[in-house]
Amino acid sequence: MIFRPIHFLLSLALLLCLLVMPAVSAGAQQPATGTSSPGALTPTDWNAALSPITRQLRDPRMDDEGFAVLRADLDRLRVHATTERDQFRQVATATQSQLDALGPPPAAGQPREAAAVTESRRQLAVRLQSAQDSTKQAELALTRIVALQDEVADEARRQFTRQLLYRGASPFNPDFWRGGFDDIGATSAQVMAIPAQWWAADQGRRPGHSTLLQIVIVVAIAGALLVPTQRWLRRNYGILPENEDPSPVRRTIAAFTVLIGRTAMPLVVLWAAYGVLLGNGWLEGLVGSMVLMLMQAVSTALLAYGLAHATLAPHQPAWALIPLSEPERDKLLRRTAAVAVGMILLAVLVAPSRVPDFSFAGRNMVIAAVALFLFISNLAFSDPRVWRSLPDEWRPLRLLSGLIFGLNLVALVAMLLGYYGAAAFLSYGLLGSALSLGAYALVRIAVRDGLANLAENPDSRFRTWRQSLGLSGPMSTTSQLLLGLLADIILFLLLLAGLAVSWGVSRATLVSYMLELFYGVTIGPVTISLGNILTAVVVLVIGIGITRLLSGGLNSRLETQAGIDPGVRNSMVTGLTYVGYLLAIVAGVGVVGLDLSNLAIIAGALSVGIGFGLQNIVNNFVSGLILLIERPVKVGDWVVVGTREGYVRRINVRSTEIETFPRASVIIPNSELISQSVMNWTHRNRLGRIDIQINLSYNADLEKAREVLLKCLTEHPDILSMPAPLVVFREFEAGTLLFALRGHISDVEKRHIIESDLRFAIHKALKESGVGLPYGGPNTLHLADIERLEKALGGLRAAQDRPKSDGQA
Repeated sequence: MIFRPIHFLLSLALLLCLLVMPAVSAGAQQPATGTSSPGALTPTDWNAALSPITRQLRDPRMDDEGFAVLRADLDRLRVHATTERDQFRQVATATQSQLDALGPPPAAGQPREAAAVTESRRQLAVRLQSAQDSTKQAELALTRIVALQDEVADEARRQFTRQLLYRGASPFNPDFWRGGFDDIGATSAQVMAIPAQWWAADQGRRPGHSTLLQIVIVVAIAGALLVPTQRWLRRNYGILPENEDPSPVRRTIAAFTVLIGRTAMPLVVLWAAYGVLLGNGWLEGLVGSMVLMLMQAVSTALLAYGLAHATLAPHQPAWALIPLSEPERDKLLRRTAAVAVGMILLAVLVAPSRVPDFSFAGRNMVIAAVALFLFISNLAFSDPRVWRSLPDEWRPLRLLSGLIFGLNLVALVAMLLGYYGAAAFLSYGLLGSALSLGAYALVRIAVRDGLANLAENPDSRFRTWRQSLGLSGPMSTTSQLLLGLLADIILFLLLLAGLAVSWGVSRATLVSYMLELFYGVTIGPVTISLGNILTAVVVLVIGIGITRLLSGGLNSRLETQAGIDPGVRNSMVTGLTYVGYLLAIVAGVGVVGLDLSNLAIIAGALSVGIGFGLQNIVNNFVSGLILLIERPVKVGDWVVVGTREGYVRRINVRSTEIETFPRASVIIPNSELISQSVMNWTHRNRLGRIDIQINLSYNADLEKAREVLLKCLTEHPDILSMPAPLVVFREFEAGTLLFALRGHISDVEKRHIIESDLRFAIHKALKESGVGLPYGGPNTLHLADIERLEKALGGLRAAQDRPKSDGQA
């Protein structure tokens, strides 16, 4: 069973390679823009790279696709300029270090240096100057690229505003239909002639039979990889009809499995064939643009239809992510199928708009058709009657559908008034927002349920995940909250990206913003780089992981070593952990780019405040280090601190945890263990001594009592023979004689048990030997010869009663 996930991952990797190879082959056929010898660092001609972009930006015929291409080119150049600047900075730093190693040239009147040293200094100076000049050129190019990016964004925003507020002919105007149909009719002949022209223009293509053979091979390999993978997914993560109450996370996983099963094979076949055709030069120019648009429409239709079946689960209602009743579910599936077919038909209808000579009247009609299609799609999915059967916990979805339905009417009014761009923008934004919010809600429910299952460990699959994550017990509430917060942040960022794309922000713009955050945003003299922050987090996590791995390995190794004290083991492991954490933090700070000398200056400036405000914390921290180094107390020691007594369970940075005998945890600041007196029963070893006091009667036979008590000590198996046990006559007390029994034991933790055993044995031995034990306390009166006293009192009572008897007589 362990090989099946590996087989799935290998199949997925091979499939990705299969899809990427055609694009790579296509890129390999393009001429290279420049070459350099291995190890050489040649500065880029930035004027030649940026001038074409500047000319394209001034072209009044630029459209959204053109702006997207410019953004992508500028992002690529920005990455290249940043990399080149950093590389030349490194070269300049290394060269300067070599010059500093040579030292300053000899002054006038000093002996001349060797010619080789002079030549090396000259070459290094030239190299340093060249590196510094190239660094400045790269920084200047970065400034120009940023300015061009801002200019592209401003121009795209102005064009978007013009398109949004542009008002064409109303659908009620006959000229709208007449001009639109005339343009489409005039362009149809040109569109119909495109396939023949495309087939005739075979320059740069591979032969048709070779391309067809490649397509067949790619499709066959894709089928051989996908079919067993889909079966494995369906068998392990698909819908189980016998399970009538699946958890939200299980239903979500099953929905993704159904989606992959319904869409993966056709999508892979389509895009693999497209990649082969593109790589062999069959999809160029206008034909390539039309085919790409049709491929996108077919892919979107397949995904929409597969997503509807995966979400609604028509054959297994218990596995549905959205619990609709059967009539509403069937109605929504039919509408989804109709919308999917409409997407493909719309792509065919929009194809003439790709022709360069397509006029404004025809474009207005195409935009109106797109807006009408989006309006009908929104109307089909936001119909409140479809969602009225949902239970009360799905009320937000019903409210969302009503809101979209109302805003969709606004889009209809804008379309009827001739604002086709605004209508299409509003309809597309509503549809994308609904899909983004729905996906966010469903995935969030599944993630929350998955975290709960991971914490509670209800079944074997989650148990395996927990063991792989190193979770041995129930996950703490804090860990659940932190993981849930992290998941919410990631999902919320993805939701924002989906909403941004839905409301007109292009993917290229999003990528540009992400790259800008990744490479740094300058605020005054400070540059905040998301890339450096993420790298620092990764370095910190890796450092902490390596530290925990090493400390765990050291702990395991020391546990198997005989003669290693547990306290010594804990000190070594804790010290290694602290050092590893410190190194990880220093490495993370270094990756961020913070100057440690500046941090030292800031720390010095804040030292006074730290001295007063954090005095106790620093004191406890230093005390914790002293405890780890000097080890006056160790983990596992039996200590007495004031009135608190127990075992040391953990020595932390700030405090030490002591577990008392009633199993209560006492948290003691480390400074108290250093500044106060601490009695440690097991500091050097576990040897100890017991002291039992016993009172005997004054009438007891002391020699016999001594023998009995000493015999009780020597016969106990835990009393050591060396030093020898003792019976000590302590003192005379009021009414009793005080004796003390002393014996040494090998494990002081058994002191109470041994003392209890000895008391039982002493009591039994003294009773059997007839040695008198005192009764009562020191104020108790003991009377001897009670029989004689009784006789005397009886005679006295008889003498008193005799005269009364004689008188009566």
